[in-house]
Amino acid sequence: MSSNRTAIVTGGSGGIGSEICKRLARDGYRVVVHYGNDRQAAEKVVQEITDSGGIAIVRSADIADEDAVRNMFEFTSAEFGGLDVVVANAGIGGGGPIEQVELADFTKLVAVNLVGAFLTLREAARRLSDGGRLIFVSSQLAERPRTGTGAYSATKAGIDAMLVSMSHELGTRGITVNSVRPGATEPGMFAGSDEERKEFFRNLSPFKRLGHPNDIAAVVSFLASDDAAWVTGQHIRADGGASN
Repeated sequence: MSSNRTAIVTGGSGGIGSEICKRLARDGYRVVVHYGNDRQAAEKVVQEITDSGGIAIVRSADIADEDAVRNMFEFTSAEFGGLDVVVANAGIGGGGPIEQVELADFTKLVAVNLVGAFLTLREAARRLSDGGRLIFVSSQLAERPRTGTGAYSATKAGIDAMLVSMSHELGTRGITVNSVRPGATEPGMFAGSDEERKEFFRNLSPFKRLGHPNDIAAVVSFLASDDAAWVTGQHIRADGGASN
């Protein structure tokens, strides 16, 4: 792949996000590693990419702030010119039984997972080159909510619905629009979890293991590739068969 293609990955300093950044860099993309708060982690990702011969830069932005998101895209254009891939990965967890969810906590979930993703996707639609790729990192919980995940699941399902509409709107420009739905992935959702909880989720998969960030990055890599030009408006399960 030509090294003059550019990708933005929001939430690029975290577990799944950092692996997506590194995978796209190996695929030949110049990568903008977005972070919200952890600059040190983002700089570590950039260092790993540059040490391997890739090109990457960091960029901070409040993903729920319209001006900040627009500035991030303008910064990318100023640095690299065109824009070919946007991976909307930034998000937060949280929730609990709906009767126990505080409005402030729900509002925060919506601000980051729904509004933040909307702002990212809208700006991407305005700026992606023809033939570009728009990819949202969703969750299997968008399709199959569990007890205590209703608020979180709603934010992911909302964007998944938006993506289907966008796939029709952007198709005439050759832009594909898809989401990836990770299942149980470590370490992220299992930080501080006991072995019993991990074992429960391992047993949901025919492979009897949890997912890893590089499993998700591999699917994103495919969706970003030329080989995925005929795939759009899809929600790709990346959960090791746990939802079968």
